[in-house]
Amino acid sequence: MLRRTVIALVAAFLCSAVAMPSLAEAAGKIGVANPMRLSSQSEPGKEAEKQLSTMFGKEREQLEKQGADLNKQAEDLRKQAAALSEKARNDRAQKIQKQAQELDTKGTAYTQRLSRVQQAINSQLNEVLRAACESFAKKNGYDMIVDGTVVMFYTKANDVTDELIEEVNKLWKSKGGKFKLDAVK
Repeated sequence: MLRRTVIALVAAFLCSAVAMPSLAEAAGKIGVANPMRLSSQSEPGKEAEKQLSTMFGKEREQLEKQGADLNKQAEDLRKQAAALSEKARNDRAQKIQKQAQELDTKGTAYTQRLSRVQQAINSQLNEVLRAACESFAKKNGYDMIVDGTVVMFYTKANDVTDELIEEVNKLWKSKGGKFKLDAVK
């Protein structure tokens, strides 16, 4: 009786192993992509950097220069504090503090504007990347394309980043090659 049960279990196991696909077959064709390379090496990624630099580069440099100047004034006050009268020291300290508050206000406004534009650009860039991945996967028989930065191991053969960059660039050109930021500024 035990022997028949064991034989039946072995037969059932063998039949299920034949009928069930392996885990690799069940997973389908999977591509791996590096999203940082996709965004930095693709045309829309480069355009995003260029656009942000054009829109905010001078203002950032001006804020950095004002911050450095303010730090220099504070350092000069610290060095000269012993030689200054209390009134002169307080006046300069108040002037520096007022300038620091103004700079902080400007910096906050700058950061908020920059953030709004970055969000708009990232949203449009992500839409292009998603559409390019979907198009590439359908054309090349991939069931899934995953983020290579979160995959613990994959072979170079699974890396489709270069091909995706080409697909992203084609899609970007077909959509006009520009970010729509008129409503964001």
